[in-house]
Amino acid sequence: MKKNIVRFFSFMLVLAIAIPFLSGCKEDNKCKLIVKVVDVTNTSIIIPEATINISKESGSVKADGITDSKGEAFFTFDNEAILDINVTKIDNSGYTRIGKSTVRLIPGETVEKLVLLQQ
Repeated sequence: MKKNIVRFFSFMLVLAIAIPFLSGCKEDNKCKLIVKVVDVTNTSIIIPEATINISKESGSVKADGITDSKGEAFFTFDNEAILDINVTKIDNSGYTRIGKSTVRLIPGETVEKLVLLQQ
């Protein structure tokens, strides 16, 4: 009888210690997106400081950003979606270059999308 009581309390102690650790693990279900903008004629040419607009025509999800020196912009969304990516870049001579693409966001994953900027 005494062994059963000790086993019971030992089990309860292990359970009391384990529950906070098990319930404390929270999955990151955010949808992350990396947009990389490159030149259409040579994809090794990156395009910094390009304006990025991510949205869906009828939806309320929208995000704007500017590419960094590596031609990348980073975004995070709460839910999965299929979104349109519109990129514009005005060069030094005032000429506007554009690029368009579509992306599907996946929960808990980082999606990388390459957008080609037209001449």
